[in-house]
Amino acid sequence: MPEIHFEFILLIFIFIYLFFHLLSFFTGHHITVTEVKQGQIVTDNRFRALALRNETLVKAGGTGEAYYFLPDESRVKNGETVLSLDKTGDLISEIQKETSNSFSLSNDQKLRITEMLKGFNDSYSPETFESTYSLKKNASDYLSLVNGEKVKKTLNKSLDKHIKAGSVINVNSPSSGLVCLSYDNLNGLNEETFKKSSFDESALKTTEVSTGNSLSPDSTAFRLVTDDNWKLVTPISDTLYQSLKNKSTIEVRFDSDGTKVWANMHIIKREGVQYLVLEFDDSMDRFSGSRFLDIELLLDNESGLKVPNSSLVTKAKKGSDGEYMQTYGVYLANKGYTQYVEVKLLYKNGQYSIIEPVHNSSLRLYDYIVLDAKGVKDGDIINDK
Repeated sequence: MPEIHFEFILLIFIFIYLFFHLLSFFTGHHITVTEVKQGQIVTDNRFRALALRNETLVKAGGTGEAYYFLPDESRVKNGETVLSLDKTGDLISEIQKETSNSFSLSNDQKLRITEMLKGFNDSYSPETFESTYSLKKNASDYLSLVNGEKVKKTLNKSLDKHIKAGSVINVNSPSSGLVCLSYDNLNGLNEETFKKSSFDESALKTTEVSTGNSLSPDSTAFRLVTDDNWKLVTPISDTLYQSLKNKSTIEVRFDSDGTKVWANMHIIKREGVQYLVLEFDDSMDRFSGSRFLDIELLLDNESGLKVPNSSLVTKAKKGSDGEYMQTYGVYLANKGYTQYVEVKLLYKNGQYSIIEPVHNSSLRLYDYIVLDAKGVKDGDIINDK
């Protein structure tokens, strides 16, 4: 009987092992792994939001050429005169003659202008250059208000004479509020009535009114905002919904002047879209002329275990109430085969997700996980190439 050498048998076993290993490598499902790292996703939460206010359109109620005593976005009392309608043009001629003369400011009025300039200088930065235009408008509106008060005071007797003669009609505010000299086709929109189509800015039609306009009884003389409480609404993604659904307040930055304001918030779903509703009780004066505003939600950048989106697995899990819920997981690849572990999804963008372990999961920083989880099962042998 020929002698069988141990070395020869060992060599045959090694050959068979290598043969089947190479066969499985070239014909099997290749699994590539990646390392779990600590990371951060910087979020860009800038939005174009729709403004909703308690507002009403006030009709002229008469015919004539308009002269506005108040500038845009002025506070008024109930019954205060906002404008006069001149049927003959005589009053307008007298006002133009009066306002053509230079007028001086009182010490208090000069102090108001100085404080306005100082406030702008103290808060100015290159990032908020647009506030320059706000300063110009605020200064111009204040001077118009001073001029309007002067006109009403100096021409009071003449104005009464024209009113008694029936050639002039005063248009008064029906309640206290904020007078706005512009209106659009979305006036009266509220949280219950806005639709997806309301965000189509190409369909927005804005009309401005000013001194010199010829108005008829059914013409809109001005828009009156009657409440300091107002809202902004913007559609949000499902990912942002997950981040915000348990919040009740949020800090908002307005792009136009850089100011930051805290708002109450809630989320509603309409026509298959998630909408973030922001509620404010101040700042309405500054933005009453804009139907759409550019804002930024000031959220902390999400940080934690950062993994590629391709490594995430989505499963349907039956809860204790019998309802199915969506869960997330990854496949661990530390031991030469795959092992599914459930994770909590904190944030997700186009490429990466921020996750954290759940249920005392064995997932840890610097562990290896499957890079592309598509088609992978528990217990698959890892052929990392």
